[in-house]
Amino acid sequence: MFTHYLRFLFRKQPVFTGLNFAGLVTGMTAALLLFCYVRYEYQYDLQSPHAAQIWRVYNLSQGGGKVTLDANTHSAIGPVLKAELSGVTDYARLYCGSSPEMVVLAGEQPFELARCYATDPGFFRMFPAPFLFGDAANCLNEPYSAVLARSQAMRLFGMEDATGKTLEITEGMLAGRYTIRGVVADPPLNTHLKFDMLLSYATRYAMGHRDNFESYWDYNYLQLAPGFDPETVRGKLAELSEAHLKSEGIRLDIQRFTDIHLHSDLTYELEPNSSARTVYFLRIIALLILGIAFINYINLATAFAHERGKEVGIRKALGAGKGMLIGQFLLESVLLSLAAFGASALCFWQLLPWFGQLTGNEMADTPDLSFWAGSAAWVLLIALPAGLYPALLLSGFRPAVVLRGQFAGSHAESLRKGLVVVQFSCSIGLIFGVLVVSKQLDFLKNHELGVQLDQLVAVKSVRAGSPQDSLAAQRIGVFKTACAQLPGVGGLASSSVAPGLGINGISGSNRPLRWTEKPDYVGITSYFVETDAQFFDLMGIKVLAGEHRLQANETARYRTVSINRAMLEALGFPSPEAAVGREIAYENSENGATMIIGAVVDNFHIESLKTTPKPTLYYCFPPAELQYLTVKIAPEHISATLPAMQKTWSRLFPDQPFRYWMLDEHFARQYQQETRFGQIFGLFAALAIAVSCLGLLGLTAYQVQRRRKEIGIRKVLGASIAGITGMLTGGFLKLIFVAFLLASPFAYYFMHQWLANFAYRIEIESWMFLLAGALSIVVALLTVGIQSLKAAWANPVKALRNE
Repeated sequence: MFTHYLRFLFRKQPVFTGLNFAGLVTGMTAALLLFCYVRYEYQYDLQSPHAAQIWRVYNLSQGGGKVTLDANTHSAIGPVLKAELSGVTDYARLYCGSSPEMVVLAGEQPFELARCYATDPGFFRMFPAPFLFGDAANCLNEPYSAVLARSQAMRLFGMEDATGKTLEITEGMLAGRYTIRGVVADPPLNTHLKFDMLLSYATRYAMGHRDNFESYWDYNYLQLAPGFDPETVRGKLAELSEAHLKSEGIRLDIQRFTDIHLHSDLTYELEPNSSARTVYFLRIIALLILGIAFINYINLATAFAHERGKEVGIRKALGAGKGMLIGQFLLESVLLSLAAFGASALCFWQLLPWFGQLTGNEMADTPDLSFWAGSAAWVLLIALPAGLYPALLLSGFRPAVVLRGQFAGSHAESLRKGLVVVQFSCSIGLIFGVLVVSKQLDFLKNHELGVQLDQLVAVKSVRAGSPQDSLAAQRIGVFKTACAQLPGVGGLASSSVAPGLGINGISGSNRPLRWTEKPDYVGITSYFVETDAQFFDLMGIKVLAGEHRLQANETARYRTVSINRAMLEALGFPSPEAAVGREIAYENSENGATMIIGAVVDNFHIESLKTTPKPTLYYCFPPAELQYLTVKIAPEHISATLPAMQKTWSRLFPDQPFRYWMLDEHFARQYQQETRFGQIFGLFAALAIAVSCLGLLGLTAYQVQRRRKEIGIRKVLGASIAGITGMLTGGFLKLIFVAFLLASPFAYYFMHQWLANFAYRIEIESWMFLLAGALSIVVALLTVGIQSLKAAWANPVKALRNE
């Protein structure tokens, strides 16, 4: 019986049922892909069975009217809270110094690992991982112990069971020879605690570390006992802040572990977080597309009600009751929806790998029984109401009336118009959103950064003075000299950070700062960057006053700084010239030490335009002491110069990989998340509009079919093709105008909320609304106009031959 109903629908109304089916399949496939992505985002960091009891400590400081939130905190916090609060059942710290990237030697071969952290034994208790080899309980107890992810064990040693093997970290705060004590499955992609290798925190103690409330480079995670009040922890952190951090202007607080990915926007995050607002927008788009598809169903079902009027009349005359007819038509709606759901599921599986590449997330293993059950429930939840009105309309026909070919459909006509308005309100809103997103992305890519990044190649160097390589400074000098002599090289400079790497590699301080001629300290979160004397010139950064130069002795290097415009304004200097030569000092600085301002430089962006430039002190150091080398290369020489640089590097540093990147390309990657959002938004907005057009195409075809004799008579009486086309399209254009008025305020609100994520953003202008409305009219005219012109050109004799 079920298949009979479906065959009947496609046989009786093949074109319109086909349009309906195509719209439903398109809408459901798009919605399934978006639901899958949304579910992936909401399941972030939920792998641990203790996730609901885990919290992360963070720093909060306020100065200069701004609040700064840092994800990293002090090494003493975890041990102190575990010792003094019975409700803190466990803790784990992650430490990587200024960067989680490390070069390791496995045998004689150098490898670069992207994510390496020292951590406590509590890590695997709080975040259990499938151990392939080794003992989870004891693998991180001893100094110089390491645990590898499976893929890295294969990469470094060519085998899964790497336990007992040794490797050497060649530089950095955790340098030394380590023994592999365990191998675990690779961490899932939807967690911010990804790692290639974990080292025992006991190694830090073996190197002389003492837990403290001074420097803060650790990430502190706490596990609370079920039912333990987090406010108790906050109260204890307030005590610790008052006792140890008051002079720094720092207050400690905690945030839920499960809130980090979507609701945290702190500096020094382990990885860039997503946005709950973005995920919410995508979920809304999924529901809009699904709703538009079912609006098509209601519109076409009611529009072609007269096609089934005689069927209803005959069945009623033969004794069918209203309830039986309602059941039949509801069943047809559900069957068509389920058939479309099955087809969309097949499309979903085919498109999922491509969609995973588009979003940058591997979601092949995400769909499970709960996903399909939830998706099917959403479909039925929309399908039943969507099918209810046509069922009530059709079952309500009076047999004596419909068998004479008479239908009372004014209320159905009003409903169809209202639903068309809803459809195109959604479409206009989505077009407007695409315009705003694309305009904002263009703005970010083309905005003045205060630094010239084109033709610049950054090379990650080694630090001189490393105990592992006492000749590093000499080798770096040889490398720079060799690079300077290569064709197309227009200059070199060194620094402690490269633009586009973000703030994670930059040190900072929350201590108040003042210039010594004024008595009051200013609450400022300041940051420190080290460069050589050529850095600003090579980068095209404007020096507003003074000179950034290397001082003769080491003491003078630490006492002479350049500041940026943000620091100039925060300290209250009237002009760059007035700041040069003045002394500044931190509150409670050791031995009352002061710093002399040697130069003032214009603001430039090390981070993306989501944030404003931060008050920064620039120290001038010898190039060999700095980690990044930037080389300016003419575009026509890059293909030859880079291999030559690599060859020279491999000769001088055989135990270090040659790591380089184009600065402009790397800086643009900071907008990767926004670019992907724009691509996803644009794609699914286009699909929503396409589904709307399918419904509009069906309604136009219905109008043409219903009025074909009227059109024939008008043509016989002399009506023009333009007049007939205008008659058929005019009604739809009025509906689109109403949709435009309805969509505009909602679209403005949602896109204004999205733009709030950026420190630098475009202004929403009236032309964007007008363009969105004009584009929707063009799309509607193309959809409606083709059918209308076809009807206007038709031979009127064929329409009137039965009269």
